[in-house]
Amino acid sequence: MHKTRVLLTTIILLSAVGLAQAEQTRPDSDFSIKPVIKCVQDLWGLFDPYSGKGAGKGNVGVDLSTTIVSKHIWHGIDLLDDHGVFLPAVGVTLGDTGFSGKHIRGYPLSSGFVNSTQSVYALFYTEAFLKDTRYATNFTANYIYYGLPKISDRKGDSQEFGSTFFWPKLIAVGDGYITPSYYLGYIWASRSNSNISGCEGFIHIFGLAYDLDVPDFWAVGKSQTFRLSGDITYNDGFAGSAIEHDWSHATLGISTNFKKGNLTITPSLNYQISMEDSVNDENELWCGISTTYRF
Repeated sequence: MHKTRVLLTTIILLSAVGLAQAEQTRPDSDFSIKPVIKCVQDLWGLFDPYSGKGAGKGNVGVDLSTTIVSKHIWHGIDLLDDHGVFLPAVGVTLGDTGFSGKHIRGYPLSSGFVNSTQSVYALFYTEAFLKDTRYATNFTANYIYYGLPKISDRKGDSQEFGSTFFWPKLIAVGDGYITPSYYLGYIWASRSNSNISGCEGFIHIFGLAYDLDVPDFWAVGKSQTFRLSGDITYNDGFAGSAIEHDWSHATLGISTNFKKGNLTITPSLNYQISMEDSVNDENELWCGISTTYRF
């Protein structure tokens, strides 16, 4: 049964990205340092430290952002049981060194979730290989500390280390590219006497993304780019001793950017197909909107 569901989900993901196969005309995107940490997914989606080129050699780039999502979905898990979250963040990019960092606070939008307030710190290093070939590979290593400041003695805190690979020029479609990606992450409890002992495990995420340009979307000569994305996750005991080692969920998403100077507003819509009840026994639909200002 699980194999059938995985096959069907993969077909759905490929079909969704396949909508982008119409002929289009747009300039090639610069993928030189832009990591795909995770395709459009709430808190995890905020861990994309770049939105294009770096701040420039010798310069420091800073971005301030706020995000509101209708559900707090994290690696397939509904952390707040269908309730939303407010996520202010500050990020720093160290020029073109490949190093960057981000701090995010998470405030539930409903009462009764005081202990779920989050303080998250993330560090990244990004590099690219074989840049001038079809097999150009971008690599990002990340370290993430998940803090729950309302729980005493940091007994609810955890840490994650992972790496992302993606191939921006591997699959040409029309004048653009479908971008495959792979993320491998490992999580563990921060303390030996933790409330979440047994959360240690790996996670594997396989993703596809495509930037679809819609010409004359607003008016003649005014196009709009939509990012279509999909991923499927194999949970290998990640985030809970009771979690089955199996294909846990798949996510489909669409997002777009509205830019004015240094300000970017990004609405998104996501749908999760849940396949393993120990991670999530419901399919999920949620939306979000982010506002980012970069200095």
